[in-house]
Amino acid sequence: MELKSLDSTKKFAEAVAINLKLNDFILLSGNLGTGKTTFTRFLIQYLQQKNQRPLEEIVSPTFNIVQYYDLGKNLKVAHYDFYRLKKEKEILNIGLFDTAKDFINIIEWPEIAMNSFNDFLQIKFTYDPDKDLRSLEFNGKGKWLGFDIND
Repeated sequence: MELKSLDSTKKFAEAVAINLKLNDFILLSGNLGTGKTTFTRFLIQYLQQKNQRPLEEIVSPTFNIVQYYDLGKNLKVAHYDFYRLKKEKEILNIGLFDTAKDFINIIEWPEIAMNSFNDFLQIKFTYDPDKDLRSLEFNGKGKWLGFDIND
């Protein structure tokens, strides 16, 4: 799938958001600047608007590792950034699996923990600066196996 503009990124994020439930894992892979945080911002802001919550500034939680968003109606998002983590054991220290069932879990740089997830949608972002084009690849497991944005 190709994302040719911010608007197409926003529409894609909204299409993913409508499929989300608590305890879901969305794993975002790709180099710096490929659109992971932008996608997350659009996804969370869509859910905020849908639940009539004020829009918050959505930034990558690189330094604090996780940022939480309360969307009301018992809906919460945990936005993780594993960029600074070096060992899979560190994920246990932040309590991800202790609290996952209470959140929609969005994880940037999930590669360190890929063996820990049984049910997820992984979105791999790549960016071609010559064409100013972002491309996406999907890898799903569990309920996300065979996920197609056009379904």
